[in-house]
Amino acid sequence: MKKISTLLVLALVLSALSFAPITKAAPEEGKITEEDQQFISEMAKSLGIETDGKDNFTIKKEIHEVLIKKEAEKLGIKTEGKDIQKIAMEVHTAHLKEEAKTLGIKTEGKDTKALMKEVFETKIKQKAKELGVSTDGKTMEQLGKEVHEKMIMAEAKKLNIQTEGKEFKDLAEEIRDTQIMNKAKELGLETKDKDSKELLKELMIKHPEAAKELKLFPNYGGQIMFGKHHHKKRDQE
Repeated sequence: MKKISTLLVLALVLSALSFAPITKAAPEEGKITEEDQQFISEMAKSLGIETDGKDNFTIKKEIHEVLIKKEAEKLGIKTEGKDIQKIAMEVHTAHLKEEAKTLGIKTEGKDTKALMKEVFETKIKQKAKELGVSTDGKTMEQLGKEVHEKMIMAEAKKLNIQTEGKEFKDLAEEIRDTQIMNKAKELGLETKDKDSKELLKELMIKHPEAAKELKLFPNYGGQIMFGKHHHKKRDQE
């Protein structure tokens, strides 16, 4: 899997704090815990955002916008005179075209939706070949599901995670938790009595570059799989 950008790492964690996807103009308002409030404050501080007199929703909105603009700047995208929605979409499109180029896909004359579909299908077919999954007579949805399940089993084995009797959804979550825990230990963070969400936040604040390098495993049955699927149990292999 490709390394994910700072923006996407932050979007992953902040989604738990009622943040909208990065292509939306602003996060949605929602209830957050005291622990999340502290994280938001620390994140704002690390980005040079003043928090005095601002409510949590305003601070989250500013964090969201700063991150998008930082990513745009890194990609050479001009932001002056553009609203945040437009900037976010340009960032998304730039990343998509970059990925298409690495896959040998031509981008000229294709809209974002069509290009996204082609990139996804190409990656699934490549991964199927790598994992020895036959593509014969399968829809892209069926192939994507089978590939993802094979990836889950392979990654679980690599991380010494027991798979017997567990659903793919739970295994994918356990893989991510293990990845985060291993990285936290590697960097000398105290992990006792902390869950993966807490540790990822701490990584983002104390070790932003390390957080940037994390290749977190995707959710099972999420958007990458063209919608929700029934979860199956799988005996240990």
